[in-house]
Amino acid sequence: MSCVFEVGEETVWNPALRVGETYLALAEGLAGLVGVPTGFTAMAADFHRVDIVQFDMFTRHVFREYFRSGHELRRTMVDGVLRPSIVMLVRGGGRIEPDTEEQRLYLAEAEKLSGRMPV
Repeated sequence: MSCVFEVGEETVWNPALRVGETYLALAEGLAGLVGVPTGFTAMAADFHRVDIVQFDMFTRHVFREYFRSGHELRRTMVDGVLRPSIVMLVRGGGRIEPDTEEQRLYLAEAEKLSGRMPV
C-alpha cells in the first residue's frame, strides 16, 4: 500500500504508506514551528492533495529555518522533511532560488533524491 501526493492531476510522490505517514507527521510538526500550513489536504488516509501555493510557502519557511540554524542536530532533523519537500515542490512546478553557495549545493543534493522518490 502507498500514500499519494498530488498537485492538480500530477502525482508528485507515491511513497510506501508508512513512509508517507511519517513524512506527514513530521511536516505537520514543522508547520506548527514555522507558523505556516503545509498545504496538504487529506482526501483519504492514503491520498493527499497538495496546494502548491501553500506548500511552496511551507517549503520556503522550512528552508529558511534550516539555514538560520547552526545547530547540527536541528538541521539533521529538519533535513528529513526538507529534502523530500524540495523534490515535491520541483515536481509540482515550484523552485527555490538559492541566496548562497551553501544553499545552492544543498538544493542540488536535495534534487538528486528525486531519482529515489517514486512517482
